[in-house]
Amino acid sequence: MKALNNKTAVKAVRPERIIQFGEGNFLRAFVDWIISNMNEKTDFNSSVVVVQPIDKGMVDALNAQDCLYHVNLQGLNNGEVVNSF
Repeated sequence: MKALNNKTAVKAVRPERIIQFGEGNFLRAFVDWIISNMNEKTDFNSSVVVVQPIDKGMVDALNAQDCLYHVNLQGLNNGEVVNSF
């Protein structure tokens, strides 16, 4: 998988309006994905600031790739198979 950073991906700059305690897979792949969709489809225009609640969190890894990460969607949407990356 190609590494992500501000040189390899385009990232919109949005105001930091959400404080998120935790940086685990569920929060990034579901909650933050919903926020991303709201940014794309409405005038929500917000970004997330992550607080690492435990010592063994992933903030260092996220910072190393400019807080960017991949989301792979698999399933059904309106009866159609979805497999996007």
